[in-house]
Amino acid sequence: MLRLFVGILRFVCVLTLVSLLSCLALAQEPASPSPQPPPATVQKPEPPIPPEQADTKSEPQTKITPQQAEQLFRDVDTILDFASKDTALPVMHVIKRRLTSREEVVSYLQKNMAEDKDVQRLKRTELVLKKFGLLPKDFNLQTFLVSLLEEQVAGYYDSKTKTVNLLDWVAHDLQRPVLAHELTHALQDQSFGLDKWLKRGAEELDVKKTLTAADTTKDENSEARQAVVEGQAMVTLLDYMLAPMHRTVADSPEMVDMLNEEMRSGTPDSVQYKNAPIFLKESLTFPYRYGVEFEA
Repeated sequence: MLRLFVGILRFVCVLTLVSLLSCLALAQEPASPSPQPPPATVQKPEPPIPPEQADTKSEPQTKITPQQAEQLFRDVDTILDFASKDTALPVMHVIKRRLTSREEVVSYLQKNMAEDKDVQRLKRTELVLKKFGLLPKDFNLQTFLVSLLEEQVAGYYDSKTKTVNLLDWVAHDLQRPVLAHELTHALQDQSFGLDKWLKRGAEELDVKKTLTAADTTKDENSEARQAVVEGQAMVTLLDYMLAPMHRTVADSPEMVDMLNEEMRSGTPDSVQYKNAPIFLKESLTFPYRYGVEFEA
């Protein structure tokens, strides 16, 4: 199933980052006697409202200021250096960066889904899943995936343009850990050619009309690679957030367990995620949950 999303988007969930902040708050409780500053309050972005439910009188969406965006652009190189040291992946060249709007992200998702050669397989998969009762009969998988990713995405690295994209509606406090994750993907790309590495051994699977037992093995291999990629990026994200406490995932393995437990349930405002069929929840979170456990 995850093969359908490779090349569409590698995303960091807002629900993941909010869970991390909760975990870190708990982790700081038994800290040293010296007073610690209270954790920053995070303003979570509101989930998207379906057009038919939109209120024309609602307040405009909060966006980060130009000054905050400029500071984040400057921080990219510092966070890239951290990610390089944390992963031991060298920085081979400067990473392009840009601030992206919600409309651009939705357009990006729709364009990639329309052009991706897995789109026909997506339609066949949807049909099979409905026959087995894993999706409702009136469920539109492609439309749902766009809505879900629009709700959950907090940043992404585009391997085609070699650009890290910061989202202008994501709270300023969330942006830096997002960068730690996405810049890890940039480093992976520089060292190994990320798309090529993820799809290695699966080229034959892309063009076949009938899946065989051998194809299933290739599919499993591809999912495992995706988990390695996301797992390493999640460890970097965790290490970045633990750094002020002079801790890492290596000496704080309980953080991974706490994170994964929170990811399973989602946050109260993760409407699309909470309404997703359990099959999709498991498929979409697999590379993050199992990947970070494997890497840890």
